[in-house]
Amino acid sequence: MTQTTSLPFRDEDVRGFGMCIGGPAPVLRPTTTEQIADAFAEVRRRGGSIALRGAGCSYGDAATNGKGHVLDLTSMNRMLDFDPATGVAIVEPGVTVRDLWRRAIGHGFWPKVVSGTMAVSMGGAAAMNIHGKNNFALGSFGECVRSFELLTPRGDLVQCSREQEAELFHAVIGGFGMLGCITRLVIETKRVHSGRLRVWGLVAKDLEHNLQILEDLRGKADYLVSWLDLHGKGAGLGRGLMHRADQMQPGEDPTGLRYLDPMLQDVPPKLFGVVPKGWLWPGMWGAVHLRQVGLVNWLKFQAGFREQRQSPYLQSHGAFHFLLDYVPRWHWMTKPGGLIQFQPFVPHKEGARVLRTLIEKCHQTRFVPYLGVLKRHRPDPFLMTHAVDGYSLAMDFAVPSGKSGREALWRHCRDMAEVVLGAGGRFYYAKDAVLLASSFAQVHGADVVDRFRALKSHLDPDRLLQTDLSRRLGV
Repeated sequence: MTQTTSLPFRDEDVRGFGMCIGGPAPVLRPTTTEQIADAFAEVRRRGGSIALRGAGCSYGDAATNGKGHVLDLTSMNRMLDFDPATGVAIVEPGVTVRDLWRRAIGHGFWPKVVSGTMAVSMGGAAAMNIHGKNNFALGSFGECVRSFELLTPRGDLVQCSREQEAELFHAVIGGFGMLGCITRLVIETKRVHSGRLRVWGLVAKDLEHNLQILEDLRGKADYLVSWLDLHGKGAGLGRGLMHRADQMQPGEDPTGLRYLDPMLQDVPPKLFGVVPKGWLWPGMWGAVHLRQVGLVNWLKFQAGFREQRQSPYLQSHGAFHFLLDYVPRWHWMTKPGGLIQFQPFVPHKEGARVLRTLIEKCHQTRFVPYLGVLKRHRPDPFLMTHAVDGYSLAMDFAVPSGKSGREALWRHCRDMAEVVLGAGGRFYYAKDAVLLASSFAQVHGADVVDRFRALKSHLDPDRLLQTDLSRRLGV
């Protein structure tokens, strides 16, 4: 691609985490707010567009820009302040979940909301309003953000909080980078009294059993998440292994105080202390491409009975939360086609019917996800929210390498999306790769979409901030 600006943009291959979406784009890694403002001004003068990108953990096209430039904010990664008395952190947008917990844990604090990988950036976490295994209890990431500094596409620096510029605060969080660039955030963490959690493995015989466990425990547990064997059929449809985790009370786990050492929180680098985990993804690749995922899932489900008998057990915060970091480059197992994730959010009253219908559709089309993860959610106050009082089911699909297979998978996901939208469900743009522009107002409602577009027109009249996702959705 021809260089179009005097700033040090460099041509790179920019893709979503799933590897199947993206392509070449000029990329700049600013280190200061002034450099971001300069990039905004120069690209706007030339009539171009810019996508804001954090750590690149969005699965689809939320941070790719096939028709313009990309600002990669990972070099703005300074931890500006951390108060060991209150657990409040002031960070630049490129600071990661890992950076935050490593700074906080030694003082007896842990991030309130974390994703399944510690690689996510703070700016990206706010822009996509990520959620964790405790969404039903503490809500989304935006609810632990006290305030942030926003650089608008016109070069204005705006301070946003629940008291100051409240409308903008609630629109930028979850606004997938369309209204401006977050350049600094003030984030609350929570007090923990041990470096370990008490964890239970609970076997769920089918989908309804999984949902019942979530309802029974969501007022008692600190964290709940269920792995689903989506290859299960008939009486075993939706079976899985639920994990419950609770924080320790003061003085309950004296031995666990030594686990407040950051070095004891990272996920272990070797399986059974022997096999480097970097060697595992080729074996996983074989399971996917030799169609052995069903067998692997069956074995995992059977192992759940032993885990249930051995429960509860103690596990570090890092080991419990960051399952996606256990196997480096695990997503390479889906090469050459890559992967997409389909994650609907379904209201409680429609949960059992809709989720069962989606799983059955996967069996009918033979696009059976190799991974399924079920969570319980609650609503949040942000304008472009994906949250509902209900459930989400994240389904990971390996993308066929051929054009016809890829197109068939996209059709399958869009068919499932119609079922979800018909039940009043929503979607999470950090994971989406398939929705059409016609779905945008269905997800959020016409009034919300009008308000968001009005803010976009006011703050970004030249439509400088664009991504492949925003163009796909017609934002």
